[in-house]
Amino acid sequence: MKIAMIIDSWKPFWAGGQIHVWELCQGLVKNHDCKIDLFVMNLKGNNGGQKETYFNDKLNIYYVGKVAEFNFLPRIKWCYDLIKFVKKKNKKEKYDIIHSHANLAGFPGKILNKKLGLPITYTVHGCGLEVIKEMYGNNIKSKILYFLENFLQTKIKYDLEITVDKSFLKYNNFNKKIEVIPNGVDIKKFDSIESNKSDKFKIIFVGRLHPQKGLTYLLDALELIKTELKNVEVHIIGGGELERILKEKTEKLGLSDIVRFRGKIYGDNLIKEYKSSNLFVLPSLYEGQPLTLLEAWGAKLPVLVTDVGGNKDFVIEEKNGYIVNPKDINGLAQTLLKAIKNLTLSQFGEEGYYLVKNNYTWDDMVEKTKSMYENILNKI
Repeated sequence: MKIAMIIDSWKPFWAGGQIHVWELCQGLVKNHDCKIDLFVMNLKGNNGGQKETYFNDKLNIYYVGKVAEFNFLPRIKWCYDLIKFVKKKNKKEKYDIIHSHANLAGFPGKILNKKLGLPITYTVHGCGLEVIKEMYGNNIKSKILYFLENFLQTKIKYDLEITVDKSFLKYNNFNKKIEVIPNGVDIKKFDSIESNKSDKFKIIFVGRLHPQKGLTYLLDALELIKTELKNVEVHIIGGGELERILKEKTEKLGLSDIVRFRGKIYGDNLIKEYKSSNLFVLPSLYEGQPLTLLEAWGAKLPVLVTDVGGNKDFVIEEKNGYIVNPKDINGLAQTLLKAIKNLTLSQFGEEGYYLVKNNYTWDDMVEKTKSMYENILNKI
């Protein structure tokens, strides 16, 4: 089976959606003898590369178009360039199926579906329709983003639509049959890496520094209880558009001795950060099925998350973590204190670990996705 895989953002941008796609591509090539061409944007910071090849030429990553910033107009231009590029590739060796990921990739994927007569699969990695105005304001940008996300996720007919979390099923959708295939974790890799706990009570956030992640609310919550955080550090791992604003807010609230901005950390070093911590916090305004939640549990780390997306389907209050309402600054502050004072907190991490180990692996995700491909092709 030859697959045209599409996602707009790639290196140096690296988050849950990109990890999901990378694990899917690897699994399909190694375990199912598929051949995959992955088409992504040629983003600034990628060192100008045009192509990467893996697994004896069975997985090729094409950086399409000129080097560009990850902004609205370059992304629209990329869609146009991508359609031409994939059509040309398909003439040389025809694809069996197209699989688009995240929001914008659904647009060129659907056009290619029509022009080439190929079936299309589309994966939703998170839906933020309910909070777009809150994140970006009641302006033209938020109106455009709302229209595009709503249109791409719920108004286009795909041969198969997949979501990583079942909360997406609540939306009215032109696609009546939607498959839920969650993210996974390579638990063996987590088990193979060791790291000592920090001398202080270490709270860790991992993700983009973006309005979606609710970090301003976390800082406000920490400000409420900062006099009680005598032996506590909060490590914020990641980069993004809010970095300068968050650092300024941290200083303004008098949190510079508590909050540390660590930048982007990947791979084995990130696993060590999880394992050296005492609590993972994710104060998001919306999520799909956050990969970082599963990763935290893979490191046997207790979690504190907001009641958004698929979180409530995984987190059981005071069994494997804590769950609070989004934007509830006081609730978040008091729950942080409860966690810090909980002498049996580590048991929450153990519960989460076994949940992930027994139910959420990348192999499962790959097997389910490959089965869905075969169902589509068998109907043609």
